[in-house]
Amino acid sequence: SRPPRSPSLKMPAMFSKVVVPLLLAFAPKTGASVVASSVASQDRTVTQVVKLLQGLLDQSKADGESDRELYAKYKCYCDTTKKEKEAEIVSTESLVSQIEELKASNGKLSKDVAKLDKDMKENEAARKAAQEIRDKENKAFVTLKADLEGAIVQMKDAIKVLSDIGADQTLGAAADHKQY
Repeated sequence: SRPPRSPSLKMPAMFSKVVVPLLLAFAPKTGASVVASSVASQDRTVTQVVKLLQGLLDQSKADGESDRELYAKYKCYCDTTKKEKEAEIVSTESLVSQIEELKASNGKLSKDVAKLDKDMKENEAARKAAQEIRDKENKAFVTLKADLEGAIVQMKDAIKVLSDIGADQTLGAAADHKQY
């Protein structure tokens, strides 16, 4: 009968049959290449595991650095975008208040325009009435002027006739006129 095997001798054999294939299946490519090269060179199982773990550690460090860089870029993007959006919100709020002010101003201006339209219509009516009055007065003036000019001509003619007959009463001899 054989002597019983010690557990320390069984462990590496089991480890190389079970754990190494599992590590190869789940290890990243760089770790897998380390394991493959280790298996090919017939290293001891513990050495293979140490190399595999070292490869995983190196890969993890590289991934950590890559993740840190990507996170920094992402954080920068988020901060920049947040600032832009906050500025846009402030700008939008400013525009909304401007719109409200313009609406209020528009309402006031609409009232002013309506009042001015009413005043313009009243002004046109007053101008039309004033023009009618001026036309009547002008017609009356033209008629009066013609009458007065006619009267002046008649007065001049009468004065001429009276002076021709000697009817100037400012002279003393006129009273002695014999013709009449």
